[in-house]
Amino acid sequence: MGVKGLFRFIGQYFKINLQSAMEYRVSFFTQAGFMFLNDIVWVIFWVIFFNKFPAINNWGFRDLMVLYTVITTAWGLAGVFFGNFRYLAEVIKEGQLDFYLTLPKEELTHILISKSKFDAFGDLLFGIILGIVFIPLNLIPLAIILIILSALILLAFAIILGSLSFYIGSAVEIANQGTMGVLSIGSYPFSAFQGYSRFILLTIIPAGFITGVPVELIKNFNWGWFSLMIIACIVLWAVALIIFKKGVKRYESGNLINVRV
Repeated sequence: MGVKGLFRFIGQYFKINLQSAMEYRVSFFTQAGFMFLNDIVWVIFWVIFFNKFPAINNWGFRDLMVLYTVITTAWGLAGVFFGNFRYLAEVIKEGQLDFYLTLPKEELTHILISKSKFDAFGDLLFGIILGIVFIPLNLIPLAIILIILSALILLAFAIILGSLSFYIGSAVEIANQGTMGVLSIGSYPFSAFQGYSRFILLTIIPAGFITGVPVELIKNFNWGWFSLMIIACIVLWAVALIIFKKGVKRYESGNLINVRV
């Protein structure tokens, strides 16, 4: 499946998921609306905070709004188009992978796009509005690229955690807590983390590349950090694909043994 075919495949599934969502309009708009309101509450919190404390290690209110633009839009993109990333560990644990393995399409892509999260539409809309307000027009193209990279890094990290179900039986809690944990850490000013904590957020837990580095690049672009973010994205996806593909082989072998028994 080439790039054009991949985008067509994703687009077709998005239409199906959207049509499915529209069958339950009340649920769809309720979930998206509550997520939108939840994001507004966080903005109100930071408005109150920065009225008392003007900056956090040179990060001001506008920087936090750019951070929330990045994190909500990246999370929204991941949830809208690849909503099943949150449930990968569960799919593997419960044997639902069999369904995807019998089809001609690449199984990981098929798993990720087969579900769309309704509440992610609220995040995506909120992030777009916030970006229009707080990101200068000439920096919008850069912001879009960084948000896409951020979403890809988030997806790769979630795939790594979810794929652990191949090796330890069930990684549902690890995947849920790990994904929400990186999202929670990434929602705080990157400038608040220094020394070892910042090193961890740029290596073991990629929260720094999901939000901190993109904000710094929008504030003051640097080719070195931009290149490092691209490298981090490539490395994380390479690790994610290796862990998942090797896990699939273990899964297939296990199923063959069970069938023979």
